Amino acid sequence: MSTLWSRMRLDHGSRWINEDIRPLDLEHHTWNFLAFNNFWLLINCSIATYLTGSALIPLGLTWWQATISIVVGNLIATAALLVSSLAGAHYNIGFSVYSRTVWGVWGSQFVIWNRVFLSFSEYAFQAWIGGECIYCMLLSWDPNLEDHIPNTIPAETGMTSAQFVSYVIFSVVILPFLWIRPHRIQKWFNISSIITMGFFVILLIWALATMGPEGFGSTIGSGSELPQTQGPYSVAWLMIWGVMTTIGSIAAGILNQNDFARFAQRPAHAIWGQAFAFPLYSIFASVLGILVTAATQNRLGGEAVWNPPTLLASLLQKDPSAGTRAAVFFAGLALTIAQMASNIAGNALAGGIDLSALFPKFINIRRGAYITAILSPVVNPWRLVNTATTFLSVLSGYGVFLAPMTGMMAASYLIVYKQKLRTDDMYRGDSDGIYWFKAGINWRAPVAWVVGVTPCLPGFIASINTSISVPDGAIELYYINYLYGFLSSAGCFALLHWIFPDPAVDAFVKGPESAKEIMRQHHLAWDRPLDGVSDNQDAASHEIEDKPTIHCPSIWPTASSTYPTTPCLWPGLQSNRASDRMDPQQLDHELESRPGKFTVESTFGSRQWRSRKRRPCDRCRQRKTACVIPSGPPCDFCKQRGLSCEASLANTPRRRPGRQGSTRSTEVSARLAEQYEDCVHSNDSAVSPPTDSTSTTQDDGTSVLPSPIVPSAPSSSTTPRARQLLTLEGNDGKTAHYMGPASEQDGFLLDTFRSAIINDQDEVDANIIQVYRGAYSHDHAPIHFLLLENEFPIYTNQSMQNASDRIEALVDPFGPDLVRLYFHHVHPVYPILSKTRFLRQYTTARTTALPASLRGAVYALACVFWNDRPGVSTPLAFQQHELVALAYESLRRELEAPNLAKLQACLLLLHIQPPDVDSVETPSTWTSTSQATACAQMIGLHRDPEAWNIPAWEKALRKKLWWAVFATDAWSSVCHGNPLHVHASSFDTAPLQMDHLRIDEDVPEDLMHFVEPENARFQSAVAVRYLEAIRISQSLHELLTCAFQIQPTRELSTNIKSKELRLQAVRLQLQDWHDLLPRCLGTEAGKNSRPNDNNPLHISYYATEVLLWRALMHPATAKARADDSSSLQQWFAIALAEFEDFVNFFADLDITCLHGFIPRHARSQLILCGNFLIYLFLLARKPADVRKAYQLLEGFQSSLLRLEATSSSRTVLFLKPVTFRINSFFSQAADIMRQKCASPAT
Repeated sequence: MSTLWSRMRLDHGSRWINEDIRPLDLEHHTWNFLAFNNFWLLINCSIATYLTGSALIPLGLTWWQATISIVVGNLIATAALLVSSLAGAHYNIGFSVYSRTVWGVWGSQFVIWNRVFLSFSEYAFQAWIGGECIYCMLLSWDPNLEDHIPNTIPAETGMTSAQFVSYVIFSVVILPFLWIRPHRIQKWFNISSIITMGFFVILLIWALATMGPEGFGSTIGSGSELPQTQGPYSVAWLMIWGVMTTIGSIAAGILNQNDFARFAQRPAHAIWGQAFAFPLYSIFASVLGILVTAATQNRLGGEAVWNPPTLLASLLQKDPSAGTRAAVFFAGLALTIAQMASNIAGNALAGGIDLSALFPKFINIRRGAYITAILSPVVNPWRLVNTATTFLSVLSGYGVFLAPMTGMMAASYLIVYKQKLRTDDMYRGDSDGIYWFKAGINWRAPVAWVVGVTPCLPGFIASINTSISVPDGAIELYYINYLYGFLSSAGCFALLHWIFPDPAVDAFVKGPESAKEIMRQHHLAWDRPLDGVSDNQDAASHEIEDKPTIHCPSIWPTASSTYPTTPCLWPGLQSNRASDRMDPQQLDHELESRPGKFTVESTFGSRQWRSRKRRPCDRCRQRKTACVIPSGPPCDFCKQRGLSCEASLANTPRRRPGRQGSTRSTEVSARLAEQYEDCVHSNDSAVSPPTDSTSTTQDDGTSVLPSPIVPSAPSSSTTPRARQLLTLEGNDGKTAHYMGPASEQDGFLLDTFRSAIINDQDEVDANIIQVYRGAYSHDHAPIHFLLLENEFPIYTNQSMQNASDRIEALVDPFGPDLVRLYFHHVHPVYPILSKTRFLRQYTTARTTALPASLRGAVYALACVFWNDRPGVSTPLAFQQHELVALAYESLRRELEAPNLAKLQACLLLLHIQPPDVDSVETPSTWTSTSQATACAQMIGLHRDPEAWNIPAWEKALRKKLWWAVFATDAWSSVCHGNPLHVHASSFDTAPLQMDHLRIDEDVPEDLMHFVEPENARFQSAVAVRYLEAIRISQSLHELLTCAFQIQPTRELSTNIKSKELRLQAVRLQLQDWHDLLPRCLGTEAGKNSRPNDNNPLHISYYATEVLLWRALMHPATAKARADDSSSLQQWFAIALAEFEDFVNFFADLDITCLHGFIPRHARSQLILCGNFLIYLFLLARKPADVRKAYQLLEGFQSSLLRLEATSSSRTVLFLKPVTFRINSFFSQAADIMRQKCASPAT
């Protein structure tokens, strides 16, 4: 049974999403204006619409009164239809998925099941009518059909054996057409619509031309004698009922129109394509039915025959001549085609989509359509059609239940959500999605639905069972059921959301992003095919074990009570993002107006080469054994024996003389295609499972689907190039290098044509991939990366392997314990690793998935906390510097192929414990920072990835690491007073948000043994701490740019006022920092439990404040000290008073406060603070200021001595440089004061 279920399961299906209910990618946006026109032609030019008059005229209305009702009803229905289509047209999501935003992910099941049952009923009804059309065709062949197929079916069923056979034939014939997918059905629409429209026009012309001198029958007469305005059976109320009947007959189609609007190439196609086509064809078919019935009534003995197949059968019975039989045959064939098209579009596809949403793990549209067709006979359609008028009345009356659902959808999209949708959360089945509401149900929806349905129920019941008597008022309310249900439920739903707002939804809707921007971001994230889905997770999750994965990024900020997530720039920095400078409307126009790309294909030859990854090496070839290469060289045999794994030229296929050009083209083409396939299927096995608590986790093993246009394999066929999801990480044996504006080829040219780089051995060395299409403007240039094969000399590979082996040998068997210590002590302060991703890789393939440098850095930073664990009895057999040396030895070679993991190693190795001989920061801090900055720029972290076609986890990690590099560069430059590497004009990466830091922080159960319980879940305090650290570094960067440049800009050098204004802006940012700081970042947080991880953040704040005061009081000369109007004297008293906070902060520290992880830059920051106290003392002029400054110095020295005497060796190393400076000053202070050298040399 388990095997059966596994075989039934869809490749890309999970509990909440599959390929058919996801937001459609660009490849599936295929419906244009004509497609929507033909869709409604087929739906409305059908027998069901033709029969509309049969439900109105028998009530007593005249033909013109019925026509007015039909016209008004269609106009109202068109308005409801267009409103119902908006979400699908703009977000490319279907009715069933959008219902999750209204009813909740579980509550939506009620609405979808309602629509499914309607699909069954309407499909059965339409199929029976289609069977009648087949019956007419058979009857035209054999007028004695009933005699040749003996009837064995009881009369009470309302059918004969011949009719049932016709029904079966229609049901079988339609089945192959159900295989057509909706985005490829336009050709069928085109053919069917031509035939359908041709038939109805010919039918009308024939009926009018042949009705004879008697003219129209009584159908177009004066009508019954009815009162004009009295009671529900008056003309006015019956016309109103006619309006509602017209709307109700298409109410199901209005409800689920998002299912088809989502296929629109542009939203305008869905809107205008339906605004004209829907009412036009519906009115045409309805009025045509009245006219044809009236025109043929007299020739059929005065009987009004509404059903076209019955009309054809009656004509054949009256005149069985060859001409009539031929006419009936072709008419039946046209009706059959029309019925098939109408039934497929309106019922089979609708039922398939709904069933796909109910069971996305097992049912797609095709399966759902076939299930709808197979189960529809249980409805007994032959009984439904006995009285078409009654059935249509019941069907129209069912709008009582559908109108409130449609109204709530309209109100939710336009009023409650203000056209802002978070599509990621529509595919979440947990409480972290904003559409989860309460237990997966939005209680407001059923309440609003009951308000819209209940008052109309008495009238509905009375219309079904005429023996039940209800007041006239109830009948009249039922006559306006659609309008009442739509408006009342819409208003109630909006009102309930206003009075009882859902916090998560409300926070998202009130966010700063406009609806248009959210739509644009949605398309950037979803305009690509799925790679797979995880079983029990949302669409924004990634899981690699034995299941495929889906990559659906989260792109919207989530409000937090502890920290704002508004995607604004930190104060003091100008936006460098091109998207912030270009109007979204302009960008959309640019993207839509761009010409299409062209491809170069080669189909010569038949041989296909294998890439180096698959070709056997020389040794395996000589041994004539399989060469097993799991991901890239070396193969298993060579790796186990330490042999060089090479494939020489002798191993390449031979070429025939004289055909070199053609053969080369074939071989290169085939090899490119194969490498493309390698990329597609190269999944890193060490990846993180889905664990994100809000929007996304990550997938380390995202497969690459390169976008470069390259020659295809000989056997491949040309298909439209779809937008594919790329990844710049996790590509086995490949590294992605950023191609900047001045790279080897122009970016706009590469957007049009790009090819692989082939070496002299006809192997692909590199490929060019595009992650952002851009637009034709400088600010939105296309962005490309060079996907380069990592090929190193044997000695380089051996060096890296030796370093890796020695690192693991040193830490064995304590590696996992050290990892646990790292995530307990280091990660909360410096969260630059993707926790779950790292742990998954560490568990499954640590030596291949994680570079030796990163493992060495993690072990080295963690080992200093080894003795802090309670009950430790086994000492480590190594010291930190041994791991650091091996990590640097490997890193030096690893940076030949930089990636995110190696950049993480660069950053972490900067924070190793300094040697006890250092009193001045080592120059290697600056040189290593230069290396990290260069690595970050090499892999393109300085470019904002938000609009790129890469997974959300990768976007978040790239942003997180870039801002870590940004902060590192700023603080490292301060260590020695060097100029910055990173300038405002050199990057456009957008600021971090809380959602970026949530990704990959929740550890799954199978990895819990690597972390302490408190470190297993996302901690908002960790994220906020990191965001504040970045914010402070941004203020520091602004200070360094404004006041500490060697050659300031012309503006700063000539306009002193401009410089002061910028410094004042930074001061405003820092002035209220403590007051606005979240409580979790205070100095009291964490006391008595563990070292306070917030102390390094506060030290960095005070160091930034020091540089601010120095900039404001510049120049600190003897002349400025004596001048009361100088900047020094203007700011001195304020600086002296405010910097007392630092001394008090330090005095409050106890022996446990500095036992945690302290970043290396904190030493330089503390030196700045200590030296600033000396600065204040030496520049103090007034006696009171001198005493105050001296008191601060004494207090600070006292705190240093107290902490040094009671703290651990780690704390002593941290305090030693500033202690040396303070003690050196005090040892000379008396002589300085006696000699009155209170001012510095000028």
